[in-house]
Amino acid sequence: MRAVRYNTAVSIVVTIVALALVPASRSQATEKDPTNPHLWNPKVRSVAVFKNGLGFFIREDEVELRDGWCVAPHAPPAAFGTLAVYTTDDKQLVDIVGSGPGEIVEFDGHDAADDIATRRERLEACQHIKVSLTTMRGGQTRTAAGTLVSVGPEYAILESESNSFAVPLAEITKLQILELPLRIHVAADDKKVPAKATVGMAHLQKGITWLPEYTMKMIDEDTAELTLRGTLVNEAEDLVHCDVNFVVGVPHFVHTDYLAPVAVGQKIKSIGAAVAPPQITSQIMNRAAVVSNLAGAPQFLSGDRVVDRAIGGGPGDLGRAMGNLPQMTGPAATDYTVFTKKDLTVRRGEKAIVTLFVKTIKFSHIYRWNTAQRMDHYLVLRNDTGTAWTTGPCLGVDGDRPLTEDLLHYTPLGGRAELRVTTAINVAHETSESEVERKLKAHSPSHNYYLDLVTLEGTLMVKNFEKRTATVVVTAAAPGKPLSASDEGRLSVDTTRLKLQERCGTLEWTIALKPGESKVLTYRYERYVPSR
Repeated sequence: MRAVRYNTAVSIVVTIVALALVPASRSQATEKDPTNPHLWNPKVRSVAVFKNGLGFFIREDEVELRDGWCVAPHAPPAAFGTLAVYTTDDKQLVDIVGSGPGEIVEFDGHDAADDIATRRERLEACQHIKVSLTTMRGGQTRTAAGTLVSVGPEYAILESESNSFAVPLAEITKLQILELPLRIHVAADDKKVPAKATVGMAHLQKGITWLPEYTMKMIDEDTAELTLRGTLVNEAEDLVHCDVNFVVGVPHFVHTDYLAPVAVGQKIKSIGAAVAPPQITSQIMNRAAVVSNLAGAPQFLSGDRVVDRAIGGGPGDLGRAMGNLPQMTGPAATDYTVFTKKDLTVRRGEKAIVTLFVKTIKFSHIYRWNTAQRMDHYLVLRNDTGTAWTTGPCLGVDGDRPLTEDLLHYTPLGGRAELRVTTAINVAHETSESEVERKLKAHSPSHNYYLDLVTLEGTLMVKNFEKRTATVVVTAAAPGKPLSASDEGRLSVDTTRLKLQERCGTLEWTIALKPGESKVLTYRYERYVPSR
């Protein structure tokens, strides 16, 4: 930047004014930096954090308006289609948001009047912010830039890092506001120009996520204390005394790979004042468009079981910040659950572990035996806590001893989840099968090719050596068509495999064995095999 220089008399005035102003200005800055009343620079008031690396930020603050206008320091890296600028007053409207290198006023009689009063009025509205002033003297154009600290009857005082300049008002031809690229205009329903407004901004942004983790501490034989903690990873921006909402479930945002036009320097008309945070939330976070980043826990011991599904840069390098931490993605239907932590401070680049709830829950034991494998012992957790549980790793401890560490799947309120403990050793099991009937050449699918229809019978033996009653779920795969099962066993067939030699099905029992009790289960199925 080139400083504007004047004759000797003016230089003496500049020196005297600078010596008088600089110490006072720096002394005041030590206590509290002066601010411009038309500068809108709010902090983040609340943020909804999703587990896919997105956050929905909301910021609000009151600002004084000059002819309905205020300025702001930056446009956030908002995802396309999610940026909204609004006022909290239903009778006011944010009708224009401009983005560019900074507001420019030319005192040429067209853009603004070419007189001292107009220059002084516009300059007084820019005090304590950085500006660039262009002057015309003797046919030469010069420019001075710095913080506008004072506007007198004849001179405007600019202060840079090392110097102060006095610029004659009569010679100023152009004013440009620096480092404040956003211009926001507020209109009122009564057509009057509002003097003040509480302006807010809401937008979706990349660079922030959270990871859930549980600890389950055994209290007695059927009660445990379940604690949910969330690890917040913030690579977006500083959160200072902010309400953080840890959200279970992810809305369907289509354009997250594109920035809003304002964020890339274009000029648009904004969403208006009728769009306030509740409306924004209800529109953007539509339940009809919800997809979760979680898998669901099976909710029934048997019958119509819920099938487990596979778990499936910008503001900061979130991937680098996450390192090797597990990332849970992939669709699965669910509603929203929100855990809110008030007045939280986590600056950009920081991580924080936040306790979201501590609940007392009931649990029981179940043993699952797929006859092709060993029997496994599970803990069954019942969700009567008043809120859904999100998917996350869970560590179970009994006193000083760890019991299990497994993935606790999404569990709705009133549902149940299972945690695998270990291979069961106190519930003995044994299986055997034998042929009981054969119909020779029962079917001929082609010339000189015959199939026998064979009936097989299986026997499953289970004995409980535990000191408590054991609930055992037994599942046997039948490589053919299931015919019968003892003890009210449930039969099912695979309807995608109905060719005679490909038929298969499943048999399942749920039994309760008292300590020391044993049980023998039998079943039959038939299958076609080539004739010998």
